[in-house]
Amino acid sequence: MDSAALQLRGSGYSSSFHLPANTQITPTVKHASSPTIAGVVLCLNEASNLARALRSLSWCDELMMIDSGSSDGSQAIASSFGARVMEHRQEGRFLISEQRNWALSHGKLQSQWILFLDADEEISITCQQAIQQVIQHPAAADAYELTPRYWFLGRWLKRTQGYPNWHPRLVKRGVVGFEGGVWESFTAGHTIGRIQEPYEHYAFSKGIDDWLERHRRYADWEAEKIDAVLSGQGVQALGTRRWQHLRLAMAHAWPLRPILRFSQKYVLQGGFLEGWQGLLFALLMAGYDLITITKLIQRRRLKQGLPL
Repeated sequence: MDSAALQLRGSGYSSSFHLPANTQITPTVKHASSPTIAGVVLCLNEASNLARALRSLSWCDELMMIDSGSSDGSQAIASSFGARVMEHRQEGRFLISEQRNWALSHGKLQSQWILFLDADEEISITCQQAIQQVIQHPAAADAYELTPRYWFLGRWLKRTQGYPNWHPRLVKRGVVGFEGGVWESFTAGHTIGRIQEPYEHYAFSKGIDDWLERHRRYADWEAEKIDAVLSGQGVQALGTRRWQHLRLAMAHAWPLRPILRFSQKYVLQGGFLEGWQGLLFALLMAGYDLITITKLIQRRRLKQGLPL
């Protein structure tokens, strides 16, 4: 970890916590007084991904999987890794913030820190070591954002996906929760740190059909929130504080979203430097926005009693 390996942010201000440039991060040796950490994986039919995710959390003091009703043997796989399995099926649309909060309130976790990981993700050795380092200093922050390396068809899309791209993942138990529905964030009023060492995200690991189905659900959520903003409900209608100003601008510029998204991913962020994978991913994301605005138009026409 270099001297900028850990950044701290608080409500309304930003600051940095620097480790010496020559600091060597080594696996933490567990002592009786060492902070404890639980790894929690959310899951629905992730048999093809789950072993990799759970293996990368084997160093945690507790291991838990919150299952949404898998039918592909995911629960048995989790149990084989020593994970405690609990099932919680949400009514209606799946909201990741609600599922994580359910884990915090019903999971009976005993560890001081809770690390959340999705089934298509993997904690790298360097990320593990950085996490073990920061939890030795519990007064430094209440929660931490982590950044993924986004893998798409064998290539890390560093530019196309705007690395580093921060996600709320590590929390002190009983101190910090989640809000924001599909696009989750930490609850407000806490000191938030950032761990620079990335984890791995294999978002395309189950193929195009799974990717399209997930983004169809995201498009439903986005269309609903854009409609609320356009109806005068204000920025709070977005339902999340993540990238709030950008989302608000994109809501008002909704007819241009596919063009803007492609320009952002492929041109401004440099996706054109990442080969055919960068081009294909930028086109897929533009297509996602095309689906979103089509759902928005459909939604507004139905509300007005107009034919589809």
